[in-house]
Amino acid sequence: MPKILIFDKGGRKEREELVKNNQAPKDFFQSIDFLRAKGFDINHLSSSGEYKKNLFNLFGRIIEDFFCKISNIGLRPLSVAKFKRIIKVSDYVVSLTDGFSISLAFYYTFIDTKTKIKLVGAFHKLSDYDTNLPKFLKKFYYKLFFKILKRLDFIIFYGNADRLNSIKNFNIKKEKTFLIRFGVDTKFWEPNKKINFNSNYLFSIGQDPARDFNTLLKVSTKKKIHIHTSLLNFRDDSKFKITNGTYHKSKNSLSDLQIKKLYQDSFAVIVPLKDVFQPSGYSVTLQAMACGKPVIITYTKGLWAPEVFHNLKNCIFVKPGDVRGIENAIKLLENDRKTYEYISKEARKIVEEHFSLINANISTLSIFEKFLIS
Repeated sequence: MPKILIFDKGGRKEREELVKNNQAPKDFFQSIDFLRAKGFDINHLSSSGEYKKNLFNLFGRIIEDFFCKISNIGLRPLSVAKFKRIIKVSDYVVSLTDGFSISLAFYYTFIDTKTKIKLVGAFHKLSDYDTNLPKFLKKFYYKLFFKILKRLDFIIFYGNADRLNSIKNFNIKKEKTFLIRFGVDTKFWEPNKKINFNSNYLFSIGQDPARDFNTLLKVSTKKKIHIHTSLLNFRDDSKFKITNGTYHKSKNSLSDLQIKKLYQDSFAVIVPLKDVFQPSGYSVTLQAMACGKPVIITYTKGLWAPEVFHNLKNCIFVKPGDVRGIENAIKLLENDRKTYEYISKEARKIVEEHFSLINANISTLSIFEKFLIS
């Protein structure tokens, strides 16, 4: 069996004990344990971590930080260089984060051109890579991406719209791309036994810049809206409660148990999105639906499963930037308990049928089997 080295953003060890004690979901583990159980020879590492302290890395990091800051693209070849020894004894290297995927492609295109190891990069927002790029850098980075993406032997996408647009934009061979099915832990994310139709608050959460909280802040409703994000400043008044933090990075962050309770006890969950190709909001949407919550979500060009989600059946769609649409969706749920309970029931059902960890495991297994055969 080929040796496979998988990189993700880290934090696995910190969460393993929480999962054992039912204090966190298994969503985070990305089917790695399942693949090992199927006989795959996998070594799993975090792409983050400390660099060796020397002058080369010191000046290298300064340069990387500068370009990352002006481009908003996490291109860091030094993060690949520190793993070069273990990479050389592997047959496949798989990155599950955008930044490390593009860093792998860059490193083995320009720095180490002799190592012919198979590279697999996963992307959440390849189509939107230049959203925050200054205009004078767009042409340069497009040419750079166009070239280095060819070094990736296989590319994994989390949304089909992002996949198809990237194939067209970067002239990627379709046969080297895969679409992975995301899933959530339906045993952890579950409804509570309370009837929450009379709940006095709506909940929204997310740290992704593709969230459109500016639109949500214009919404007027009788219920208070609780937003948990690092993208906004703290606030607590009669209309909004904004708590600030990201997992493991802020004293004001929330545990998975706290987030689950906020889902469960809310009237509904709102996922406001900018109109991007990125399949933004999928984890929050599926977690909330698994908890039996009606989800009001922006219908974007990057919606990751349009064939499964149906308006007024298992969710409520609104147009991008549509304040009135969100307000009307809230009123509809408030004024029609039958529709509220129907959507809540169907929301849980669709996650169990299409987005459970079993579905995610089968999807991931299929992808790994295909690129190993190739």
